[in-house]
Amino acid sequence: MDDAKFPRLRLATLPTPLHPLQKLSEELATEVWIKRDDLTGFAMGGNKVRKAEFTFADVMEQRPDVVLTIGAIQSNHACVVAAAARRLGIECHLFLGGQVPEQPTGNLLLDHLAGAQIHFVSSLAERLPAMEAFAKELRTEGRKPYSIPLGMSNAVGAHGYVSGFQELASQLHSLPPKRTRLVFGSSSCGTYAGLLAGKEVLNSKIELLGIRADLDPNAEETICTVANACAQRMGLTKRFSRDEIQLNSDYAGEGYGIPTEEGSKALTRLWQSEGVLLDPVYTAKAMAGLIDLARRGKFMNERVIFLHTGGAPAVFSSIRRSGLH
Repeated sequence: MDDAKFPRLRLATLPTPLHPLQKLSEELATEVWIKRDDLTGFAMGGNKVRKAEFTFADVMEQRPDVVLTIGAIQSNHACVVAAAARRLGIECHLFLGGQVPEQPTGNLLLDHLAGAQIHFVSSLAERLPAMEAFAKELRTEGRKPYSIPLGMSNAVGAHGYVSGFQELASQLHSLPPKRTRLVFGSSSCGTYAGLLAGKEVLNSKIELLGIRADLDPNAEETICTVANACAQRMGLTKRFSRDEIQLNSDYAGEGYGIPTEEGSKALTRLWQSEGVLLDPVYTAKAMAGLIDLARRGKFMNERVIFLHTGGAPAVFSSIRRSGLH
């Protein structure tokens, strides 16, 4: 696939490293590697930076005078949108759902530092209607808003992980051939959708396993919808179906943004053994799933690659919220 024909705003420091987790591999008797997309460089945004490169290229083509998006209080996505909009000199409004802290910390603090205008709503379900109503109001005033979906999870944003998959595949060329599985946290579905489309572009045998960070009953359908839109945008004939999606919800706990005991243990373990920091919302749950599945022999004779999608600011939002002590 020729990436040159898809507009892209260079934000990330690429390629991100791929290296073995030696101590964890020894403990689990499984070959475990880590793809360090926590090190994409821009706004501490992890995987969202790859998506932002294509999303904000589209923003620049559309020339809006205001950018809107939604997220949770500690949204990595919202933080990257705020930082990218500020870099381009575009007014930014964030519609964030959840309990408002007394003082802004973590990603919320970074949102404020970027100069974003923040609209708090009491629940996650209220975010999209609030943003849509505000966008309508702006248009009646003669403004030109650009609304970015949750997680930049659409055909444009997902293209970031079509490119990301190609980058990973090229790095794997230097390793001996072996059955390989990519494990990653999944919620808004854009990362999974992009990886799926990227896998199709290369006709790759790398297997994908998403570890759920939430309990959305429609996640498989959403992944297919976004992946199919991304494939169509690239001119692919392939259309994906639900049975091609591998999602595991056993480690989501009580739902999105609620840390689990197993996740907190995985976070502490990787920090102490490898000096790599996970986050309590996505990557800690995904790593907890990887560790448990490896112990149960699910990855026998496989090379397992953990896609670290970032999220470090959330660790510092509060000790209580992270479940760490």
